[in-house]
Amino acid sequence: MKIFYDHIIFARQTYGGISKYFCELLKNIPQENWYLSALVSNNQYLAEANLRKTINFFPKQSFRSKDAVMDRIGFPYTICKLHTEKWNIFHPTEMPIKYKKFIPKNKPVVMTAHDALFYLFHKDNPKREWRIKMDIENCKFADKIIAISENTKKDFIQYFGADEQKIEVIYHGIDKQKKSISDKKIEENPYILFVGLRDGYKNFSRFAKAFSILSAKFPDLKLVCTGFSFSDEEKKELAALNILDKIKLIFASEQQMAQLYHDAEMFVFPSLYEGFGMPILEAMNYNCPVVLSNTSCFPEIAQNAGLYFNPLVVDDMIDKMSLVLTNRNVRNNLINLSQERILDFSWEKCANEHINIYKSLV
Repeated sequence: MKIFYDHIIFARQTYGGISKYFCELLKNIPQENWYLSALVSNNQYLAEANLRKTINFFPKQSFRSKDAVMDRIGFPYTICKLHTEKWNIFHPTEMPIKYKKFIPKNKPVVMTAHDALFYLFHKDNPKREWRIKMDIENCKFADKIIAISENTKKDFIQYFGADEQKIEVIYHGIDKQKKSISDKKIEENPYILFVGLRDGYKNFSRFAKAFSILSAKFPDLKLVCTGFSFSDEEKKELAALNILDKIKLIFASEQQMAQLYHDAEMFVFPSLYEGFGMPILEAMNYNCPVVLSNTSCFPEIAQNAGLYFNPLVVDDMIDKMSLVLTNRNVRNNLINLSQERILDFSWEKCANEHINIYKSLV
């Protein structure tokens, strides 16, 4: 049995949950059982795991549609390999429907359903209608759909008409082999950690307002954000809240992420919606208390190992963050519960459940 994985997500993400998920799958499935058509990529997970040699594309430069250019360069290569490589099952990393005319009808297609973001947050935007229509077509085209949470499964059935009989839930995992932790901290001051994108549904603006009020009570407290640079508009907003000088922005490697989780006072996830929320498990793995929204998949993933707030209520965010900062018993209890919770997750288990689905289709 050989699984064919395409290039798309590795062209479009340098870091990100979806590309990390596929890299972990590849690391935990025997190499003779998969082929990856990634050609041009700056993806750091792929590079660090040494899973496939790719061509870097202006890795130190940023320009509009850079990821789309890498995708377009890689697409003809993927099509070529679909016709020349021997494979049994196609599991594209994005948009299965793009390959409909290139896949023989006797070859099964597996699709991973990550989230319903485009429907929930862009359904009234005419420029995004195409994506919602494609998600509906993707669900029809795929022979099997893997949802990354029960919440995601529910959303795909409700919003995209996914057939309940062909959708299975497989949770993401966590790497039990922890990165080494240094005695030297990246940030010496006590800090709250925010990970990833900051736009729209990520709810960063409310969180920033909550942090500005909280930091007035805790003058030494800093905010560490990982991800891309702040825009001019964000800088203006943060300056108006008088917290611009209290924020450190880091484009962090996996090693640095481990250190940041380990040393943080807490990890806060204020997002309005996620398909799974991989940073929840990553924070727990490094004994970092998790404070997060009470919406979407969060209670399903963190269960009693997280401290929850209403993401629309700034005062509730402040109260929960203050509790972790001031009550050692609450903090220690969250850490202890998180160590129990992460026992339910592993990438090996995730990969084995994928293999079972692949085998059912051959």
